[in-house]
Amino acid sequence: MPSKTRLANKTIWALEDILALCLTMRADLERAVEQAEKDLDLTLLATVARLSLRIAEIESLARDARNGKYSGR
Repeated sequence: MPSKTRLANKTIWALEDILALCLTMRADLERAVEQAEKDLDLTLLATVARLSLRIAEIESLARDARNGKYSGR
């Protein structure tokens, strides 16, 4: 069984910053959803849904990399 390789501190910090920014982006998206629902803007709702999926992908990649499980896309 191969030994685990430790990530550099700066890499860990960068991945944690990425995950924190994803949380902030989700809050921003929630405000956009509220505005789109208020305005009955289906185009904006569809765009927000696509952005939400991309954020989930970013979170997943960053979390995997942070845990040493990243194997590329």
